[in-house]
Amino acid sequence: MSKFKIVKVWDELYPNETELYDYAGRKMKKSACGNLQSSYCPTIDHIRPLSQGGKDILGNIVICHRETNAEKADSFPHWKANGKRFKAIRIKGTKGKYKIVEDE
Repeated sequence: MSKFKIVKVWDELYPNETELYDYAGRKMKKSACGNLQSSYCPTIDHIRPLSQGGKDILGNIVICHRETNAEKADSFPHWKANGKRFKAIRIKGTKGKYKIVEDE
């Protein structure tokens, strides 16, 4: 379990946004944080899973829709979500920070 809370991360990364689309194209609403019944529920996901040596740092965390998170699960560095393929790329010069790009 992460030490980060979804609302706090949302506020830090997107302070003026109430709605976002995750990397897979799914719409999320800040007001749906923690509401697993909402079709707009955002979650925190570790790009490189903790189970695979990922760090619990902001550079390894992304806010994504609960369905995107479920589809990715513990897949790394390649996975599929919302019908698209993605991969994680470590940011040069960092230890444990990643970005997500579409995998062709």
